[in-house]
Amino acid sequence: MTNRRATILWLLVALVVFAAGTIYSKLRATIAPAPAWQRPVSELSDAQRTFHARLRGQLKAAERARGQSGTWPPAAGLFNEAWSMRRQGIYVNYLGEREGLRWLVLFIEPDPRAAPEPPPPEDAEHHTLSDGTPLHVTVWTQPLTEPATELVTAFPAAEGWVERVER
Repeated sequence: MTNRRATILWLLVALVVFAAGTIYSKLRATIAPAPAWQRPVSELSDAQRTFHARLRGQLKAAERARGQSGTWPPAAGLFNEAWSMRRQGIYVNYLGEREGLRWLVLFIEPDPRAAPEPPPPEDAEHHTLSDGTPLHVTVWTQPLTEPATELVTAFPAAEGWVERVER
């Protein structure tokens, strides 16, 4: 009987540990939500989500052009709308208005003064150009009621922009 009691006791301990782990992972998601400047694409309207998907597709064309020629293409050639492109150092902004929002695409290139590093794994925010240049890529929105800036935006969250992320 002693072996049976020990087995039951170990099974109960394993069950309690499993339950505690499950509860902890659920609480952790509640306690540590996404940063305030990140919001899911799913909360956008249907038209805005459609535009976001189209915009993400057009980013690949911009990246292809940059990888082949070494320069970023003009905004008009990518978006067929009244968009602008601005660059300052390692920061590249494509800005425009569509579907009731102001949109910002922020490309961050590696610092040319830093030692080259291997590109991170590809994901929604990390892309690698055909020439091997790693990029950090984010898409942001802002209400049209916010004042538009004429400067290159390097830290959009500090200027009231919301990063749109897939969840």
